[in-house]
Amino acid sequence: MLKACRPVVTSEYLKELAQELGATLIGFGDVSYKLAGELKHLSYAISIAISDSPVEVVKTPRFIAYSNQSVGLDVKLESIQKKLVFLLRSCGHKCLAIPPDSLRKDNRFIARLYSLFPHKTAATCSGLGWVGKSGLLINEQYGPRLSWATILTDMPPENIGRPYYASQCGGCSICVRACPVGAIENTDWIRGATKPVVNYLICSQNLQRNKQIIGKAICGLCVLACPVGQGKGSKEASIW
Repeated sequence: MLKACRPVVTSEYLKELAQELGATLIGFGDVSYKLAGELKHLSYAISIAISDSPVEVVKTPRFIAYSNQSVGLDVKLESIQKKLVFLLRSCGHKCLAIPPDSLRKDNRFIARLYSLFPHKTAATCSGLGWVGKSGLLINEQYGPRLSWATILTDMPPENIGRPYYASQCGGCSICVRACPVGAIENTDWIRGATKPVVNYLICSQNLQRNKQIIGKAICGLCVLACPVGQGKGSKEASIW
């Protein structure tokens, strides 16, 4: 059960509650630089993540495909998100929940705003990770193996994370070599840059080809290959 609302809710209290409910990571950041006009009144982001593990590895004579997508994890994330939103609103704060990607329902009016704010922005501004060469959010401890949700709010947190402004991938290019269609450009992400680090058209076309073959639009080899968050000598990293 939620604790009774206090006159002032703090970021530390929200963090403790989220962790009690099963969140792996939670961070707070100032995202005012990135907000579209419709969201300008919500200057802060609460970034929430749950660590995941391989859900399935599909092997065929032609390729290997990997998925860490889990509706169960995303449902858990959304449940945590809803409880925090309820608490914030009951304390008089405005907020907007940006749900996990797999739970975004296009038939809801609010879905029109989801594309205006990516989870990566909240996480990088909260100091929870950087955008890797693969275009994935990379956390220092868990690598790209996390599922994310975001809450935008007008509540100024007392503990704002130290944001990432650039990639920390350095000279690593394991994900570049792992991509079966050469969609990863082998360029470093810099906050504010407009050029994408991944050719998403080629990536999407590959996913659609896989869907025709195995019935699922998955690839995920860049997730599987990333050595961050796993031992460099691990089985996953060493196969590339």
